Amino acid sequence: MPSTIATPDITRSAFKPRRVHRLRTLAACALLCSGLAGAAENWQLPDELSSKLQDLPSGERNFVVNGSFLPFMPARQMELELASRDAASMQTLITDLMAVAGEMGYDANRDMGAMPLNLTSTGFNSGILLPAILRDDKRSPGPFSVHRYLFPESGIPTFAGAPVAVWPEDLTAGSVDVAIVGIPSDMSSGRRNAEAGPNVMRSLNTIAELDIQTLIDPMKALTVVDYGDFRVDNMSIERSVDHVTDMVAETSATNATPMMVGGDTSILYPAVKGVARNHGNGSFGLVHFSAHPDARRDAVHTISDDQALFMLLDEGIVNGSDMITVGLRGNAATETTLQWLKDSGVRYHTMAEVNRNGYGAVMDRVVNELISLPEQLFVSIDVSVIDPGDLVAAGRVSANGLSINDVTATVRHLCAAREIVGFEITDMAPALDFSRLSALNSNAVLNACLVGMAARKAGFAPDEIHPLALDHGQD
Repeated sequence: MPSTIATPDITRSAFKPRRVHRLRTLAACALLCSGLAGAAENWQLPDELSSKLQDLPSGERNFVVNGSFLPFMPARQMELELASRDAASMQTLITDLMAVAGEMGYDANRDMGAMPLNLTSTGFNSGILLPAILRDDKRSPGPFSVHRYLFPESGIPTFAGAPVAVWPEDLTAGSVDVAIVGIPSDMSSGRRNAEAGPNVMRSLNTIAELDIQTLIDPMKALTVVDYGDFRVDNMSIERSVDHVTDMVAETSATNATPMMVGGDTSILYPAVKGVARNHGNGSFGLVHFSAHPDARRDAVHTISDDQALFMLLDEGIVNGSDMITVGLRGNAATETTLQWLKDSGVRYHTMAEVNRNGYGAVMDRVVNELISLPEQLFVSIDVSVIDPGDLVAAGRVSANGLSINDVTATVRHLCAAREIVGFEITDMAPALDFSRLSALNSNAVLNACLVGMAARKAGFAPDEIHPLALDHGQD
């Protein structure tokens, strides 16, 4: 929308401060009162004020009488203006309002009805071209350091201060256990800025902390690399899905576990689909933590965060009986959706269950449900599952969630109890939290899975605790 609100009067040399104030008031009304469009049907001009419109041109008069002004000014405000203004001042006000209406409205000759895509393009984004010259580097395959000094925090930020890998042969040559990769998608529902999640989590050096249960350093027990970012087209989720799926499948085929950092939760679908391309549909379980079921079945878009889980079930990528979802609440957790999840065989756990029975009991139930799931597991975290008191920068934030301690404890247990074939954390939008607490706790969730995987590799049971970590023994 153009920055000027009204037409010729704005450029007059006799422009007065009072007029500036009045135009600002109109602009504020345009923003604050835009929800009143539907009230036009109920608007009726009071008889005692009809004389104030007699000298106006028919267009301006009809604009008031038929309620066309209502999206931009409340009825009571219009009545006050009619009662207090003279004819010339009223004419100016209505002219300005009509100019606002003209700028705010849809004009087929001026405004695009939709954002066009070049459907004839053979590739979704020129940024994914991989020139052959990049392969001319003579280094031997394998992870390599991008840090200038001995301690990683003093050099170029990477996830967990890990070395970098670029090609699948780097992952294979380095026998990489975990490849952490950013997927900065940012075009689904909710508050935006999730595209900044990967880089902010990289720059905050709070991943790869010791496991307080086993006292294991996950970076010594596991071979972890930063695998860069997978390219997305933030003008089109649909354009991004195939490429992300291909890249996840390529990563998974090296036997490294892809650990993905979003980006919005629309990446749940291509992330799981990519792992399934390597391991096989229906071959692994999915535990999904989210406030939202992500099971919308009537969405306009082909793919979004709202329907990612539905598509995985609908396409048979994951079996309903092999799926657990934890933390459901909010507007999307409707009776019909919960019934659909139940009919699909999905084991779901709502905040109603948590509030009634306590999270400890719910976690015990989840652990027991793991028994019937495949040995291999994909763990997905939408940060909306965490209470805003611990993590407010969620793209689809929802009150009354799980504590960060509960989520990290469960994630650690899952990643220690099962062979993890994929992990993702999504929808942390760091611009919504200047304290960086949300980024800190997002890293804590990712770290919880790393320490769980490290404990499993070292042969510890999921609940095993090192004696020194449990008790000082000096009573």
